Amino acid sequence: MSYKNFLFFMLVGLFVFWNGEGPSGLQATEVSSDENLLLAMHHGRPHGGRHERHQHHHGMGRGGQGICPQTRATAQAPDKIAQQKNPFESNADNYIKGESLYQWTAEPNPCKICHGPAGNGMGMMAQGLSPMPRNFTCSQTMKDISDGQMFWIIQNGSPGTGMPAYKFLSDDEIWKLIIYIRHFQK
Repeated sequence: MSYKNFLFFMLVGLFVFWNGEGPSGLQATEVSSDENLLLAMHHGRPHGGRHERHQHHHGMGRGGQGICPQTRATAQAPDKIAQQKNPFESNADNYIKGESLYQWTAEPNPCKICHGPAGNGMGMMAQGLSPMPRNFTCSQTMKDISDGQMFWIIQNGSPGTGMPAYKFLSDDEIWKLIIYIRHFQK
């Protein structure tokens, strides 16, 4: 690649980064409701075409609504854990700690890598996962998931999905992460 081409692509990339969107000629059209159903049935993977369908595009997780509702079963936490309520108050300090974990510091990977920075289940690694990561913005899906269930899944992972166990997080960190995750559905 020539220096001129490299410079052009870098400038376009910076434009997209700063503005959250590319030039209008690069925008894809909205997906119809029939296509939404088809994409949901196929875990959000589009079936051909020149452009990704941005309503379900994984990109960097900035755009799209994600799949809602998500109808899949995950392993259930033991009753004693599933019934637990978050012991931490939903305040600015706990929110910021949860945000830091979600967006940057959680190990083995920050949550945004799969779930997307906007919590829509469309992170940059989502396209390679089946089933697609949980869409935290979907209140239809999230309303039935207890804090204790989320705690258990984060701590132990979810077999049959791409969700790893986050064994390096303390219990307190997991609860604060849940505070942050809950803000997506509001």
